[in-house]
Amino acid sequence: MSRITFLASSKPFEIPEEIQAHNQHVHFENEEDVIFFSVQKIDENWLKEIQDLFSLPYIYEVEGAGSQLFLTYLENHMETGDVLEIYSVPNQHAFHSYKKKAQEMPEPIEVNTGNHTYRDASGLYQLKPKKWLEELSRRNYITHHGITTFVKY
Repeated sequence: MSRITFLASSKPFEIPEEIQAHNQHVHFENEEDVIFFSVQKIDENWLKEIQDLFSLPYIYEVEGAGSQLFLTYLENHMETGDVLEIYSVPNQHAFHSYKKKAQEMPEPIEVNTGNHTYRDASGLYQLKPKKWLEELSRRNYITHHGITTFVKY
């Protein structure tokens, strides 16, 4: 099995310098230091496969979208008006079956990083403003059942 995760953005996506610096560490003091968040240009073959899943123009392949560094990006670097979409499948070799199921019976998730809300098929949840990242980290915010949209307004 090989997970693959895609990120679409409303504007060209850039990894902030502080996260790039963390990604370049070679000495690790604890297990959390090994975690990284990176975004790469997507392969043309994948772009053809996933383009119809996203509503945003800039599409990338991403590693570490479930990490604390990604959550740090959301809190410290996402600007008002920004929109991100993420879709991940646990096995890229079965991508077509995951995609078909997600399109036939989508279970989207929306996270508003501005007003700290989380919405899924079960309802809308208000996250505590001072602990919203901690609460979000305990929720399923990356899934193969549908697109997760992160907005800030």
